Amino acid sequence: MRICITRSNKHSYSETFIRSQIAGLKKYAEVYTIYGGWLPEFRENGKLLNSWLYWALNKIVKNVFKKSNNYFGNYGLAQYLKHHEIDIVLANYGIGGVKLLPVCKQLKLPLVVHFHGFDAAHVLTIEKYRSAYRELFGYACAIIAVSGDMAKQLISLGAPPEKIFINVYGIDTDKFTLGDPSKAGRDFIAVARLAPKKAPGNSIRAFKKVLDAFPDATLTMVGAKEELYNECLALTRALNLTDKVIFTGRKTPEEIVSLLHRSRAFVQHSVVAPGGDSEGTPNAILEASACGLPVVSTLHGGIKEAVIHGQTGYLVEENDIEGMAGYMSKLAGDPALALQLGKNGRRHMMENYTMEKQIRNLYHILSTKGSTGI
Repeated sequence: MRICITRSNKHSYSETFIRSQIAGLKKYAEVYTIYGGWLPEFRENGKLLNSWLYWALNKIVKNVFKKSNNYFGNYGLAQYLKHHEIDIVLANYGIGGVKLLPVCKQLKLPLVVHFHGFDAAHVLTIEKYRSAYRELFGYACAIIAVSGDMAKQLISLGAPPEKIFINVYGIDTDKFTLGDPSKAGRDFIAVARLAPKKAPGNSIRAFKKVLDAFPDATLTMVGAKEELYNECLALTRALNLTDKVIFTGRKTPEEIVSLLHRSRAFVQHSVVAPGGDSEGTPNAILEASACGLPVVSTLHGGIKEAVIHGQTGYLVEENDIEGMAGYMSKLAGDPALALQLGKNGRRHMMENYTMEKQIRNLYHILSTKGSTGI
């Protein structure tokens, strides 16, 4: 089976799940990847799908006439898919699916679209693509969501329930190995973009309350120093936390594992952002659980399925800073409890969220739909 996977960026720091998706599927099928915007322009090796002339004409039509799907842009993509005799296209993000739709229709190629988060929730995105999504839903042979909440949202936008499959990102449990939070100090960790839907300020405010009872506690925040970084830095200064909250910037997966193994618990206060953006199932939470860390988070998106309240961690309502602080303090004061919840979390990941299981499920969807056609 020949699968073409599309992605908007080749080296996006926050899209490790797509790289894992590609690597995992290569064990089952012949995989081709293209990238460079919602309507891809480049092969995996960096070469253009189009000739330089058609690439330039495509840019002119896109920029001057505001027509993103046009003959020149679609031509190279269509030729690539035909040349490699692709059996099925997997488009990452709903917008990517919209842009791939005309070419897949032209070639009568089965199309599977994988939604990830903002593409199913962000208000302005939905307003812009609502009618295009309906057309996409009508043609796509399968629609993949990463949580039950996302599946419901897609149905509300017009997706046929029988076409929706829930398939969460998997985690490499050989890389994210079991640690022992009971041996760590009162050190909390967050691994996430400093984005509005992650509400890092709420995690910082909750941590401030933990310090009242446990002045030796620390909070390490791993993620690029972008987006809300300046606001978070200002908040730590205002709360006199500059020596207690550590912003590490980006870290490699190996460095993140090391930091997780030195922590008592993982925290992330996910919320629906002002523009409607929300989480699918945050990969960092799965990775923390795989490392045996209890998770303190919110009743939001796929987190409700990834974290079992009272068994693998604790969940509070969005913006409940007091509640989050209470559970963080509980874990700060009880290392044995952290150890037990962490072990339960590792077991939950092994039973339900391993990379092998999720890739196998994804391949089953693709192979089944690829063989039945559109």
